Amino acid sequence: MEPPGPTPPPWLPAARPQVPPPAVSDPTPTPPPASPRARPRFDWRRVTRSPRGAAGLAIAAAALLLWPFSGLSWIPWLVGLGALVVLRILRLDGLLRGWDLHIAGLVVVVGLMMSTSPWAWALAASIGVLLAGLAQLPWWRLAAVGAVLCLISGLAFAWANVRDTQEAAASYGRLQQESKADQGAPRPQSVLPLLLNRIALGSPGAVCDNLLAEPARTQFAASVGQADCAAAVMALAARVSDPQRYAQADVTTVPTPTGLEVDGCSMKWSSGAPAGPQVGHLTIGPVAPSRYVVTGFRPC
Repeated sequence: MEPPGPTPPPWLPAARPQVPPPAVSDPTPTPPPASPRARPRFDWRRVTRSPRGAAGLAIAAAALLLWPFSGLSWIPWLVGLGALVVLRILRLDGLLRGWDLHIAGLVVVVGLMMSTSPWAWALAASIGVLLAGLAQLPWWRLAAVGAVLCLISGLAFAWANVRDTQEAAASYGRLQQESKADQGAPRPQSVLPLLLNRIALGSPGAVCDNLLAEPARTQFAASVGQADCAAAVMALAARVSDPQRYAQADVTTVPTPTGLEVDGCSMKWSSGAPAGPQVGHLTIGPVAPSRYVVTGFRPC
């Protein structure tokens, strides 16, 4: 242990204790830790308030509303995609400043409008007004206007479809009558020679579509053991022994009030030899004024 030092005289001030100098701190303050940035929420009002966003929504809504009325056809969509690809290949998207997608959408809308009727356009527009009004509830006035427009345009659209259906049915009936007027032969006695001649030539269309009525076709095919009329004609054509004289075979006919009953199971040549193949028992009757075809058929 060291001895204590000399005691200072009383008239001298006491020695102050030495204090260590304060530590020098960094003059730049430490920034607080950064808080994670919150993701901005999607706001429909931003989209609808911008001209590009509002136009895009309107075009998309028009295309989606018109699409069901076009029979869900994909052709307008493919045409619109092709237009977008062409604009991108030609590098016109920069010149259009982002409106190239809108132009492609307009191509789709125009294509859908060309494949639908004006009443479909009106109904699609009415549905759009109704949806816009429902989006603004509880302000119900626009929704009420859209509902009324949907009712009116829907009834008009249904009426137009019924009218188009009736017109198509009437047109089909006229075509059927015109085809029947050209069908068959002008006299009952001419039907069998025409039938035999077309069989010998192996012409299914001339037999099935022109000389046989609808019920007789099925009966004729069944009598030959074939699935349809055309196959029956070809099967008989392969069995014709003399194609040049087949239409001249003698048959027994019995007149009826509307035509003839023909015994096509006893056909023979003028020499008395059987003429083959035998076709069956035929009932010949009118299909239109002054036009006769085979209306009934029974196998031999």
